[in-house]
Amino acid sequence: MKKFVFIAFIVSSLTVFSQIDNDHLMVGEKAPVISGVDQFDKLINSSDILKEKKILLLFYRGNWCPYCRKHLKSLQENLEELTKKGYYVIVISPEKPEKTQETSDNIKARFSIIHDVNNTIMKAYKVAFEINKENVKSYYNYTKNKVEKYNLEDNNTLPVPATYIIGKNGNIAFVHYDPDYTNRKDLKEILIME
Repeated sequence: MKKFVFIAFIVSSLTVFSQIDNDHLMVGEKAPVISGVDQFDKLINSSDILKEKKILLLFYRGNWCPYCRKHLKSLQENLEELTKKGYYVIVISPEKPEKTQETSDNIKARFSIIHDVNNTIMKAYKVAFEINKENVKSYYNYTKNKVEKYNLEDNNTLPVPATYIIGKNGNIAFVHYDPDYTNRKDLKEILIME
């Protein structure tokens, strides 16, 4: 019996850990279509955007996260240069729409922020993970409380704060995926890429 419990624990642990350090999308793969309504009530569809521009796609956890706020402020500060480089910027979050609007207002965002309905986009990009003590080892109670306040009811999911560049051909040209939420791609580095 003890052996069975130990094996069940190991299997369940692997499943839980694989949620956050999963087989994420890689360079060269076809990017899943992004579709949603941004904070300006504009319908966003990546297939239409890619006819003219590349996409810089970022996932963020919520305005409650100081690392996310800092990264989004940097994004706004570099938006003009990113636009000149041919990028259309899309940001995805599980925050409920009113919190997404609040985030946008706080940083005076001029880029699209989409509330990810049913975590569809996060799941397609394989960045979604469930909030639990195994996946959120530090600040679990704080994170859980913030997610309950900022996400829709019963949405206990966050994204790994990943960054993707999608080329006009619809393929992923760059990925920054790090389960450590404190590590973000420096947007100035993206400006000097190519």
